Amino acid sequence: MKSQLVILFIILFAGSVWAQDVSDLPSFNSSTTTSRYSDRPAQYILGSGDILLVNVNLWGHVQRPGIYSIPSSYTLIDLISSAGGPLKTARLDDIRIVRKNQEVIQVNVEEFLQTGDNTLLPRLQPGDTIIVSGSIVNIFTTIVAVARDLAIIVNVFVLASRVK
Repeated sequence: MKSQLVILFIILFAGSVWAQDVSDLPSFNSSTTTSRYSDRPAQYILGSGDILLVNVNLWGHVQRPGIYSIPSSYTLIDLISSAGGPLKTARLDDIRIVRKNQEVIQVNVEEFLQTGDNTLLPRLQPGDTIIVSGSIVNIFTTIVAVARDLAIIVNVFVLASRVK
């Protein structure tokens, strides 16, 4: 009985550790998000002060990924800055813009930051999805963390089987 309680406690503890990553994700009300964005084409919106706004999606390794209504004059740098900037794990040399017409544009923001050449930054269009990739170190860290968690669970089961 005692060993079963220990096993139950360990499983609950491991589940709560894995759930921490999921709890950090923003929650969205799917009914309002779906009705607001999915059934209408990309479009321009007139914001306050007669500023022309476009909706874009920002995914990946930024502080606050999500759907943004940005002024049409915004650059990729402005958008990422509005989202709180890139995470330390972001690969700024491999940012992709996926257009509605299925065109994929690869942007090297590191090169822009070194040269200041504005021609390296394409103009954002309504409905663009901007993907900020993560570094290989981030992928490796995630794999090691999962392997560590699995090893802990296996170790608990081995120790619990010896207690009997």
